[in-house]
Amino acid sequence: MLNGIPVSPGVVIGKVLLLDSRISAVSKYKINKDRIVKEIIRFTRALSKTKRELIEIQRKFVDKVGETHAAIFDAHLLMLEDSSLIEETIEQIRDEQFNVEFVFSQVLKKVIEKFSAIEDEYMKERVADINDVGRRVLKNLLARKHVDLSNLRERVVLVSHDLSPSDTAQMNKNKVIGFATEIGGRTSHTAIMARTLEIPAVVGVKNITQMVLSGDTIIIDGVKGSVIVNPSSSILEKYLKKRAGIKSLERKLSRLRYVRADTLEGQKI
Repeated sequence: MLNGIPVSPGVVIGKVLLLDSRISAVSKYKINKDRIVKEIIRFTRALSKTKRELIEIQRKFVDKVGETHAAIFDAHLLMLEDSSLIEETIEQIRDEQFNVEFVFSQVLKKVIEKFSAIEDEYMKERVADINDVGRRVLKNLLARKHVDLSNLRERVVLVSHDLSPSDTAQMNKNKVIGFATEIGGRTSHTAIMARTLEIPAVVGVKNITQMVLSGDTIIIDGVKGSVIVNPSSSILEKYLKKRAGIKSLERKLSRLRYVRADTLEGQKI
């Protein structure tokens, strides 16, 4: 049994899909002067491609939950137009003559370090948003495929070091029935979107990616913040009853959704 921060309520029992969303070390190499312009063009093309991808993710998320929650991606799109991020990357490519992937990763690292040093918890949580955009740009520079969580063939519980807002926005709640991550907090955009999509989730579960394998049975308790890997039959039975109780309560509450809010004396609230 592992413990973390409950960010989206509910109890789910399912099979693990272990997802490695991190990018391994980026290669560093010198480029010739005649290569500088080509590297800058690669950078601008990667930014444009990332922008198109985020606009498409936002459009699909609007269809799922409406414009209010999808506005999260407005900030992501603005990051791609941040002049300091773009200009510093281009300037360092020219001055230091290193490949664009390495330069951009170093510039991104500085920005993340600045945000991580801020004491305000809400601002610290924005590191995940910066990471999301930066990782997507890097993958486009490296011509690596992005994980598409909208086309999974079976129902799974995702386990990952982290899940970005764009990862979460693409989830099909009929296939991704819950998730657990090693980092994250209650005010992260990933947590907010999990609640919006009504996907039970627990974050901040230390070292969970080292303790599970794809195919393991896992229980996510998004009420208490518990994660149980390969539970015994008695614990499994206990949580099956708990899940049934929650679903029964949800059905009862859903029947009240359209009932007028009147007092016994007939006063409308």
